[in-house]
Amino acid sequence: MPYKPARVIKPKRKGFRGKEPFLKTGDMIHWESFLERNFIRLADFDLQVDEIFYQPVCIHYSLNGKKHKYFPDFKLILKDGRVFIIEVKALRFKNSSKNVIKYEVGRKFCEAQGWHYEVFTEVEINPGHLQTNLSLLRHLGTQEVTDKIMDDILDQLKLKTAMYLFDLRESCAEIDEESFYKAVYQLIYLQEISTDLINVKLSDDSILRFSIEEDRSSCS
Repeated sequence: MPYKPARVIKPKRKGFRGKEPFLKTGDMIHWESFLERNFIRLADFDLQVDEIFYQPVCIHYSLNGKKHKYFPDFKLILKDGRVFIIEVKALRFKNSSKNVIKYEVGRKFCEAQGWHYEVFTEVEINPGHLQTNLSLLRHLGTQEVTDKIMDDILDQLKLKTAMYLFDLRESCAEIDEESFYKAVYQLIYLQEISTDLINVKLSDDSILRFSIEEDRSSCS
């Protein structure tokens, strides 16, 4: 059965809306701000996140004798079974009285369900070069490449504590350039190779390491 959101994102005079593929499942996730789009990319990169749903619930509440509805932005389901309701909010609007009330409503709703509630701003979603790097990795790091090529690259990287990307390229000269970069970007996206994606824009000067569990990304 097709997913049915609690609220349909409609066109509006100001602002943006769109859809972003969630690569883990192939689902198209609707967003209504670039910050929401970037959160989808962040959640997709988080190895702990299995599924994401947009506009997942309608929460009814009363305030000053009036009835209101609150539609949080996303619902995440993690590998360990935890469920998170996520509100994405620009930092300049985060602490407005209207929004603070919604957060409290959201937290109480989640407590009753045994879920978790979090608010994400651009501070958590867009640190440094992360989103620029994720955009590159989602484009080039998801193209088809053989397991043998990826294994050969990892074997070379394991011989050193760390390597510049250009040094790794020289160590894998027998692999054609296009396949090499596709494989490296895919290994970075899958977090089998770790590199600083926040403070450094991905390039041949990036320092690469064979990834260990503690290096792997989590937004939860």
